[in-house]
Amino acid sequence: MAPILHLRRELLNPPVERVPAGIEIRTFVVPDDVEGWLQLRHRATAGLTPPVREWTRDDFEAQLLCKPWWRDDWTWLSIDPSRAGSAVIGAVKLAMRSSAAADVPIVHWLLVDPACRRRGIGRMLTSQLECAAWKAGWRQIELETHSGWKEAAAFYQSMGYAPVPGRSPR
Repeated sequence: MAPILHLRRELLNPPVERVPAGIEIRTFVVPDDVEGWLQLRHRATAGLTPPVREWTRDDFEAQLLCKPWWRDDWTWLSIDPSRAGSAVIGAVKLAMRSSAAADVPIVHWLLVDPACRRRGIGRMLTSQLECAAWKAGWRQIELETHSGWKEAAAFYQSMGYAPVPGRSPR
């Protein structure tokens, strides 16, 4: 199995919020948005190598809602109002990794519908997360992605995320 990449971005200036034309962004509403998020996750991760197991509502609750760092206002959805039902086409979660040294904000579950990629949605969601982190006083953000997910790794690096020094792949 290929290793997990640990990436970090230093926020040297306040991030710029970006919203592509025709796209809306809003925070998550529990329980209303759970099903839409699960459907998006399934579409966005279909065909990945290595594969990602499909989640149920129970998985969502155990992996996200039950975490001490869960906050609705730290989870953003990208909506395309022109699609049937104002479909969720992107999502991202600001999570926290706690250590003895400090809490570190983490980009968690950045998802973009494959039919909507390359329209700036991933950048918009990432910038929304970075703005929230900046406003909360954090100047570094980390993330993990699988090294086999080449498009994801290239996207994050294009956004200024670089390997974390001293963090060997696991």
